[in-house]
Amino acid sequence: MNLTLKAIKKIDDFAPYAEQMPGVVIIHHVGNFNVVYMTSNGLQQLGVTLDELQQMGTEYYPRFFNIEDYETFIPKMENLLKKNDPTQSFSYFQQVKIVGKTGWTWHISSTRIFMQDDDGKPFLSITTAIPIDRMKHIEAKAERLLKENTFLRKNSKAFSSLSKREQIILKLVAIGKSSPEIAQELFISPETVQTHRRNIKQKLGISTGYEFTEYASAFDLI
Repeated sequence: MNLTLKAIKKIDDFAPYAEQMPGVVIIHHVGNFNVVYMTSNGLQQLGVTLDELQQMGTEYYPRFFNIEDYETFIPKMENLLKKNDPTQSFSYFQQVKIVGKTGWTWHISSTRIFMQDDDGKPFLSITTAIPIDRMKHIEAKAERLLKENTFLRKNSKAFSSLSKREQIILKLVAIGKSSPEIAQELFISPETVQTHRRNIKQKLGISTGYEFTEYASAFDLI
């Protein structure tokens, strides 16, 4: 891993402070996203040394993290690097595999640019990660958020096939309106409402009122 002397010195100067921070601190090389530094508490949680972690390269991610989380993480990271503003950061939930524990441990993490190269381009990023497994209400919300994001990814194409009128009717059905009530509200016939409902069911592949509500909730119609 090619780090400049300037980068090595910056990391070495920062490390003693990082060790005193709550949570885990990780520094990545932006070019290949390999880990170049991690605080001792993080290494202990993963059960590895820094040398082992550095030698893993990008294999570090599928070994210790739920890759599904990264489908929402990567666009945010790309946007951060594109803006190239060291004062900006983004936060996200991620699931980590801790040595000696079964299942995933939820963390809330935040990432920003740690260092730019001599041309002013992002060179190193820094992430802080704090476990939230003891805060059960937060963990439940994180689980729900992950499920919602998964639903959005899987069904965004189908939802985008709906017309504006169909989206409105989807919303009204989801909040419990009957076809005659929808017809009266939209100044159309009940038969037209029924036609729209059939089209919505066909496009989304759904059949129940619950599924109407699931779509309307996931895509912020209600």
